[in-house]
Amino acid sequence: MSGAPEPAAPRGAIMLLVDGRRVRVSGGPFDTLPAGARGLCLEPRAARVAEAAWRLDIPDFGVPEDTALRAVLEAMLAAMRAEPGGAYHVGCRAGLGRTGMALACLGVMTGIDDPVAWVRATYDPAAVETPAQAALVARFARPAP
Repeated sequence: MSGAPEPAAPRGAIMLLVDGRRVRVSGGPFDTLPAGARGLCLEPRAARVAEAAWRLDIPDFGVPEDTALRAVLEAMLAAMRAEPGGAYHVGCRAGLGRTGMALACLGVMTGIDDPVAWVRATYDPAAVETPAQAALVARFARPAP
């Protein structure tokens, strides 16, 4: 026994409709990346960061540049379109703020009308922790000029 606490299990999963197909995406701490899943790591200090298929370092309770988040989520959606039956995971340290924000933005990109309410109802009621994270999701939800 190492004495180090075991990471919590993935918090849950959401279902996205990608090109008419249902795609399952789990969320939670990145260190709970399920076996065989392709993951988006939002926590630069995650023990398993080297296993990330996609990476975007965001400070705890922070937000990234909108364009950087959009680019990494577009790459993830492209993989989901190519392999909708695959396993996907989004994670940060605790799997709430940054993870919830990214999941909500994925929801926006796949047609969810109220992404923060949706991610809180389908993933975790505490998802999207800060006003800045909610504001970033709101910007994603606005049509491009």
